[in-house]
Amino acid sequence: MKHSRAALPIFVLLSVLAACSDYTAPMTPPPNPTTPEGLWTSSAAGPAVLGLTTNQLLASGPRQPAKNISTPSAALSTLNGVAFDTDGTLWVTSQIDSLLVAFSPAALAKGGTTVATTVIHSHGGSLSEPTALAFDSQHNLWVANAANGTIARFDHAQLSASGSPTPSVVISNDGSPIALAFDAAGSLWVSDIRKHKLESYSAAQLAASGSPTPPILIGISSAAFTTPAGLAFDPHGNLWVINSANQTVVSFGADQLAASGAPVPHIVLSANAGSLSVPSGLTFDAQGSLWVIGGNGALEKFASASLSATGAPAPSVRIAINGFALIWSAAFWPKPAGLPLN
Repeated sequence: MKHSRAALPIFVLLSVLAACSDYTAPMTPPPNPTTPEGLWTSSAAGPAVLGLTTNQLLASGPRQPAKNISTPSAALSTLNGVAFDTDGTLWVTSQIDSLLVAFSPAALAKGGTTVATTVIHSHGGSLSEPTALAFDSQHNLWVANAANGTIARFDHAQLSASGSPTPSVVISNDGSPIALAFDAAGSLWVSDIRKHKLESYSAAQLAASGSPTPPILIGISSAAFTTPAGLAFDPHGNLWVINSANQTVVSFGADQLAASGAPVPHIVLSANAGSLSVPSGLTFDAQGSLWVIGGNGALEKFASASLSATGAPAPSVRIAINGFALIWSAAFWPKPAGLPLN
């Protein structure tokens, strides 16, 4: 009796196919790469984009970054700001050549030398020695330009491809903004190293271009607060500020930020056995611990319990990034929940 091929049992067909030298079994496509979890930063001495895994942040000691990304797309050889968008793409300012570059999750996961996923060029001074980044609640990206004193907003849609887009909003003043942070109400706080002040622009003032007068200005009160640099809000609405002149970190309570003035910081953290050397940036992790980024390549963690009073607490973790320096800012992925946008 003649049998048709279709009548053969399925296991027989599979056995025949597997025996054929030119047969390749179907494979499940690999999942889309995701951004590795941990702390990400950019070193101007290298230069490179660096990633340290969560496990690398658990204890003190020297570290070789798990990810070391170099790129021909930007110089990255001075003070570079970093910030994540909601998709896990890392945006980086390249101050020396006034560029804004982005690295997708796939690029961050791969590491090595890679062309930036997106490159934004300056359009009429829209990028002028950019040093800091912050995303707002609408996923628009704000850039602080130290050279021309502007803060430029690039809408989410403008960041989808390389080019030279015209910012949708430009806030102008006569200072030199070097750090940005949004509070829970959507006001944008600016650290101005030329004016030696903190400035706050309300959400309404950020809706259109112009030169609005900041409704809140926090000025110099004493030696405890003289030269503001990096900024970060904690879950309670307190604003933490790098005081670069005397290498301290200070905190202003939410009540002190409600009106202009020169308040004495509620809390001042001072150096302990070489800590807070060349502090430049701040970021909070998911546990409420404050990480201080050092220009000398140091990362120092201050546990939340050590942030309640003035003093010189010892960092609970001190990390030296091997072979890298001139680090200006850092960002965690995933973004810590419960914190204002940054």
